Amino acid sequence: MRLIRISVVCFLLLCANHLAWPLPIRVLATGDMHGWLEAQPAGKQQLGGAAEMLACWERVEKYSPKRFLVVACGDIATGPALSTIFKGEPVIEAMNRMGYDACVVGNHEFDFGLDNLAKWERSAKFPFLAANLSKPDGAPSDMVLPYMLYDEQGVKVGVIGLATQGVERIANTAGLLGQPYVETLRKWVPQLRAKGARMVVVVAHAPMADLVELAKAVGDLDIPLMLGGHSHELGQIKVQNTWVVNSGEWWRGYSRIDLDYDPETGKAIVLAAKQVWLQQANPRSDRRVAQEIARWHRSMQAEFRVPMGYTASGLQRSAGLYNFVLDCWLAMDSRADIALSNYGSLRQDIPPGPITKETFVGVMPFTNSLLRLTLTGDQLLTYLPKDGSIGMAGLRWQGGKFIVAKTGEQVDPQATYRVLINDYMYNTNRMLQVADPKPERVYEDWRQPVYDWLASHPSSKDKPLETLVDLRPRNVP
Repeated sequence: MRLIRISVVCFLLLCANHLAWPLPIRVLATGDMHGWLEAQPAGKQQLGGAAEMLACWERVEKYSPKRFLVVACGDIATGPALSTIFKGEPVIEAMNRMGYDACVVGNHEFDFGLDNLAKWERSAKFPFLAANLSKPDGAPSDMVLPYMLYDEQGVKVGVIGLATQGVERIANTAGLLGQPYVETLRKWVPQLRAKGARMVVVVAHAPMADLVELAKAVGDLDIPLMLGGHSHELGQIKVQNTWVVNSGEWWRGYSRIDLDYDPETGKAIVLAAKQVWLQQANPRSDRRVAQEIARWHRSMQAEFRVPMGYTASGLQRSAGLYNFVLDCWLAMDSRADIALSNYGSLRQDIPPGPITKETFVGVMPFTNSLLRLTLTGDQLLTYLPKDGSIGMAGLRWQGGKFIVAKTGEQVDPQATYRVLINDYMYNTNRMLQVADPKPERVYEDWRQPVYDWLASHPSSKDKPLETLVDLRPRNVP
């Protein structure tokens, strides 16, 4: 067999004697795919891949779209350049080919704006769900559906979506709010049952810990299965009569859950659940999905593949990569004193070898612009975390104080500083908005100063980028 290794992380057989319903309701779930359409090297094997996963489903799970309910738990697109450059279109196309039935709205579904989310909805053959997404006045959002009803093996199954509660604090939602989970389920689950749902499944962009507490709080609603995401976990746990299952990340793994419905009692239970880590040698791939991915690669503009520099050892998302990006910002804006970026803004390491725009779209996948704020030292100190959880340039933590590089002195609460940040940081922090209501937009594309710096500071095999970069931590308390 070409399928060498598929690791089953956990398998739970709960009822082996018989089914109350003639056939089980079969569910396949993935989480936090983040645009990783292609398999990634794992030593001599390959890890994940959309085309590879579909081929695995067909071989291992005997998958066909009519016999399975296939769901995604949010954050489907922002990631590698192929997905980011085309604003998630390749991912939607792959999911259509794979037969997805529903996708919950994750925080990164807002990365390309509401208009792009609406475009996804038009091109997707599956709905985006979020019952707890509301307008600022509390009215339900009309952007997406709250739930869907599916006929699975003759049983009406209600699937209700939950976006991350408080999603507006971590995403540019244009005013949309993520309402609390408990109130949402108590509102919508009875409506689903009134419409004929014999069982209700929750698909949430929420970590396992949150869903465990949610399952405890709504145990009386008889929800047999809650599928989660956001935290990139691969795991499952039974909470009272509800199974909480999170399905990993990047199409590296998936969950297969079988449910049963007893018409006499009106109860639904999880019969079996397993989770598969998709690591294979010489994996098979679905030809149609692979061809579509290849077509998108051919469509990528040549400018994204032109070498701009070279690194022999690569730069990792620790001090080196953040220092490099922020130093580029500061070098390209002579008026700024300090540059800051939230940890999590850089999403991939730079691998060894040539550096291209494609490289940096993967490293910096968000459609951010770069702003220059004017802050007092007191405002700056109020904003800066003291746990080292931010990248910085023009500033370092030393001797229990923040030291400004230009002066060699600690931050003066009474002084004024010009600070570069990405617009995500500004738009999600009320204190910064009050401190400087009219920041200057320095670059429409926050990657541009990196491109400009690379153009003016050539690197090569003889002079790799890492020899030009400060690799020392600046933010360690």
